[in-house]
Amino acid sequence: MFRHILIAHDLSHEADLALQRAAQLARQHQARLTLLHVLDYPDLRQSAQQFLERKLQAHALADSQVQVVGGAATEQIAQHVVLEQADLLVVGAHHQGRPERFAGTTLERLARQCRVPLLLAVGDSPAPYRQALVGLDFSLAACTALQLVHRLLPSDARLTALHICEVAPLQASTTDYEPALFEQLLRDEQAKLPAGGPTLEARLLRGERLSRLEQALADPPVQLLALGQHNRSQLSEALLGGLTQQLLRQPPCDLLISRSPS
Repeated sequence: MFRHILIAHDLSHEADLALQRAAQLARQHQARLTLLHVLDYPDLRQSAQQFLERKLQAHALADSQVQVVGGAATEQIAQHVVLEQADLLVVGAHHQGRPERFAGTTLERLARQCRVPLLLAVGDSPAPYRQALVGLDFSLAACTALQLVHRLLPSDARLTALHICEVAPLQASTTDYEPALFEQLLRDEQAKLPAGGPTLEARLLRGERLSRLEQALADPPVQLLALGQHNRSQLSEALLGGLTQQLLRQPPCDLLISRSPS
């Protein structure tokens, strides 16, 4: 259960999509919602406040507020996550024709600095998630991502734990034990999950990571992909390798990044 969701809004259409998702999750979890805007020009504070209050009112949430502040976007967002005691940060995708606020360097900094899970929301559907995928390897970060996304999803959703075995043909015999280890890991993690949550399924694929990930995301279509983040402030690469940065910049669906506990 999430109690306080912080949505960072930069007045773009992409941020409106993220607000739509944040509002849906706030209703689902009966959580507070704070809409934060970091000003480029301090003299526009009042007009920005009124503009964003109208957007927030359109979602008819019982417990919500708008905060407009000045400063550097990354630092202000990270600070307000702590000040507001938020337990989920929602941001929108990169938008063409304007400076990159949540993509590239800024998004990477948020992924490193943010103390709570980060949801990069890009989908245009306001409906609750129905199909999610979590990359599950043998790391604590991946297991944390599984626990998190299970809490985030509604009870009638379906969650698939994906493990990809990528080995050279001559090394295949050395990984014959990997499916059994994955099955045991999934049983151990499933025992930690609360009853009544979304359906959890396992999927193990062999082959090149990019093609197998694309296959898993497309069949059936996935709305949310969850990844784990190590405390050393680098995204877990056990599943995705060098694709992590590409996913952040060009997400194929909503992307949830979680941090493993200290």
